[in-house]
Amino acid sequence: MVVPSGAALGRFAVLMFLSSMVAAVGLLQNSAAVVIGAMMIAPLMSPIMGVAASLVMGWGWRLWQGLVLVSVAALSAVAVGWMFATLLPATGTGLPAEVVVRCSPDIRDLLVALGAGAAGAFATVHKQISVALPGVAVAVAVVPPLAAVGVLLGRHQPELARGAALLFVTNLVGIILMAALIFLVSGLVPLPTFRDRRRKIVASLAAAAAAAVAIALILIPRFVALTGHARDLETATSTITNMLGPGNSLGRITTSGDSVRAEIVGPTAPPSVQEVSAQLTRALGRAVTVQLGWIPVHTPQERPQEPPPPLSTLAPVVAKWLTGQSLTLEGLSFDSGTLVVSAAGPRPPQNSDQLAAQLKETFGQQLRVSLGWTRTPEDIGPTDDETALAAARTTAISWAATRPDVAILDVTGSVREVTVTVIGRDSPEVGDLEADLRTTLPQAMITIQWVSGG
Repeated sequence: MVVPSGAALGRFAVLMFLSSMVAAVGLLQNSAAVVIGAMMIAPLMSPIMGVAASLVMGWGWRLWQGLVLVSVAALSAVAVGWMFATLLPATGTGLPAEVVVRCSPDIRDLLVALGAGAAGAFATVHKQISVALPGVAVAVAVVPPLAAVGVLLGRHQPELARGAALLFVTNLVGIILMAALIFLVSGLVPLPTFRDRRRKIVASLAAAAAAAVAIALILIPRFVALTGHARDLETATSTITNMLGPGNSLGRITTSGDSVRAEIVGPTAPPSVQEVSAQLTRALGRAVTVQLGWIPVHTPQERPQEPPPPLSTLAPVVAKWLTGQSLTLEGLSFDSGTLVVSAAGPRPPQNSDQLAAQLKETFGQQLRVSLGWTRTPEDIGPTDDETALAAARTTAISWAATRPDVAILDVTGSVREVTVTVIGRDSPEVGDLEADLRTTLPQAMITIQWVSGG
């Protein structure tokens, strides 16, 4: 479809709009099946194959016509994705997984595009195996990444949209390059034509190959970083797990560059930060900074006869007690009648009995208290992520202080993405909390999740 007729162009436009619409709605619904349906009806494969054929035939004018057609179709798919993302209200505070997965291409995506382009060209040349073309369309989708670009722009995520656009360009260049090579070696180009236009054909193939190499140079570091991060995470997980005492388990672990943060759950105190840091330094082969948290979990005992005060009432008192020690409140929950307090700071908190005494003086009720502590470096000022999380935590705790049935269980994330976990007996209305958080952190993506309890 390099030089389409008016009727063919109209049919192409209709199919392009419908496939873009299906892809956009499927992405917003987080439905892989719907997205696959969009891949099947997308008409872009034909003009892309036409571009590859024009490239090896030396048809300069037709090549530019095909590229213009593909470019206009791509922009229209982005526009359709943006339109539906703007018109359809978000059903949650986070991005659907089907959208996020298309934001981080690496060298593997280029390899898939090269293989699919070769298969598509082979099926085009040999009509008896043209049934393979739908599989090619699914293997290397071009419309869903474009719809994802529009959806992300509609959700005000331009950086992620650039990743989805890179995926589309990767697929496009990979298909054109390999399809052109298959067309050439399959004898599609008559020998006299090749001799007459050899320089133009070779120059076009060289340009396509150069584009593929340039994309590969962008994608390879992404893949190396991804595999390195996965390897570091696996090494850190096994190293810390082997250091845990009986009954303890590794609740959560994250790695970021030379920083490792782990959360230990269990009845006995975890190894010291210095021991863990030394072991990880040897295992990873480089110096690392370790933040270690401990959530004590004890054998269930009898619950107090009188129900304890709600977490939303306890949180301000506990936070004030910790602030006096240059500590911050990271989490607050009840476990088998014990008030579990997670704190962070450069020095360990005072004995839990002192906090229990403070709570008894305030509320007139004796509570069992267990303190968990995450050590943070004293000589390093707060990072942007830590400052953002502290602001989010303060905002969330202030919101919960006026609602006796809920409390803030945890606040995690970074300066660009914050997740607040709310605990309560019933699912609360969090519209005001989300508005307050967006005012505090206007550049961050806010996610609020509810956990039954308290």
